[in-house]
Amino acid sequence: MSYRIASRYAKSLIELAQENGKLEQVHNDILLLNEAFKVSRELRTFLKSPVIRPDKKLEVLNKLFLSKVSEVTGKFIVLMTHKGRESLLSEIAESFVIQYNEFKNITPVTITSAVKLDKATIDSLLSSLKKRENLAEIQLTESIDESLLGGFVLHYGDKQIDSSVRSSLQKLHNLVADDSYVKKLK
Repeated sequence: MSYRIASRYAKSLIELAQENGKLEQVHNDILLLNEAFKVSRELRTFLKSPVIRPDKKLEVLNKLFLSKVSEVTGKFIVLMTHKGRESLLSEIAESFVIQYNEFKNITPVTITSAVKLDKATIDSLLSSLKKRENLAEIQLTESIDESLLGGFVLHYGDKQIDSSVRSSLQKLHNLVADDSYVKKLK
């Protein structure tokens, strides 16, 4: 239920930002908020607390964000707090990013590899992915996971391409463990 409400508020914020010609600025503000919510469990808990008065929450939000965000985003934060929806700000920020990416035809892609990949390899992978999936723009996130042993795992949308050595070894292990190809003697 809260996801649907957050989604509606995010859509309204996108529309408001477009009307004011401030979509990119608001997007950058929301990325700042989103990052703060991701790294600070205390902030999320503070905003969800029914014990803390809304005016105290607004005071903290003002100190944390209002000097760093645009007027449109600042007024939105104040409005959400006055309406008692400050507990949804984290979900609204997440939903905003998703809707913004859909609006701009941006596909978030995560490449996880055992070692840092060089720029040429990444460019080749992304170029191939763009052609194969007919993607307009890609927003790349790279991460390292040494347990992959080699190769990479690529995530985008609800899809995954696993070309890691770990995955190949696991498939080989499963194939060998399945001894159905062995003739059983009675």
